[in-house]
Amino acid sequence: MNRPHAPHPRPNRAAGLLLLAVIAAGLPVPAVAELPGAEPLAVRPGQRLLVIAPHPDDEMLSSAGLMQAVLNDRGRVRVVIATPGDAFVDAVEQETGELHPRPEDYVRYGELRLKEARRAVDALGGGRIKLDLLGFPDGGLHPMLRQHWSRRHIERSATTGQDRVSCPEADAPGIPFDGEDLQRQLVKILQEEKPTLIVFPDAMDWHPDHDGLAMFALLAIERWIKSEANTGSGPHPRMLSYLVHWYHRWPFGSAGLRPVDLSDEPLELPEDLPARGHHRSCLLLSPEQRRIKRQVLAINQTQQRIMAPFLSAFVRSTECFSELNRVDAEHIEALMARGHRPD
Repeated sequence: MNRPHAPHPRPNRAAGLLLLAVIAAGLPVPAVAELPGAEPLAVRPGQRLLVIAPHPDDEMLSSAGLMQAVLNDRGRVRVVIATPGDAFVDAVEQETGELHPRPEDYVRYGELRLKEARRAVDALGGGRIKLDLLGFPDGGLHPMLRQHWSRRHIERSATTGQDRVSCPEADAPGIPFDGEDLQRQLVKILQEEKPTLIVFPDAMDWHPDHDGLAMFALLAIERWIKSEANTGSGPHPRMLSYLVHWYHRWPFGSAGLRPVDLSDEPLELPEDLPARGHHRSCLLLSPEQRRIKRQVLAINQTQQRIMAPFLSAFVRSTECFSELNRVDAEHIEALMARGHRPD
């Protein structure tokens, strides 16, 4: 999780793309509904959970309790982290004591964050969680949907200067920074894992890496479903989106000077987050699951040093999600198929 400044609400690019997709597909535009009451999130035995996160620690902020619940009920968990989180400028300045860190400082910071992610995932799952570290550019996911979709227009990191996956912790070094390759990596993971439950960022999260990865996840899910269409009944995964960044200093307690223990309080999605026709579900975490969530978040020392109150604000008695359906993925693919992605 990299926390950029957002003093004022800004138009959400992903929301705009979703609207264009609806129009492009010739479908009616749904009105924003009142916030529906959240339903209890039931975890069925034997689930295959795939958690997709833009930065190291987003997987824990959003889903540490859900991952525990799946593992505790004979399921399996796989986590995908798309970037090293190496473009957190304020944090790198603090770590190095330099006003203008060098590219190699950002590289080292990203490598440290990925090592922390491995330790946190191992601690949470006791070695039972498979972790994929993709190594795509922090701060560059949304541009890869459009300006840098193909290898003819590779993205270059503004902080590290790199244009391909190079960190030692990454699973597939050498892959260029372009949208097509990121989509291909996600589809490959989906085909391997065949998840029954997929968790990824909300497309209305105001962080551009979060809304960008939401789009990539939906594109990859639709591609995977179509690729399996002729294999019997085909996949029908349950899709949940999570929110990390919103306005008005949400969640409560995240903007304080020091961490506050709110673990006995529920964390609900913001009332002004548009429902978009999605059901909302919340998982109730036991005291032990909350304790473990706090423990694994503490492993992310790079983030604890720069934003401990924010991390602590997500250790609550609930984890809440919006539930998507197949039509959301179809909308995104329709948008891209109609030429709204320049190449």
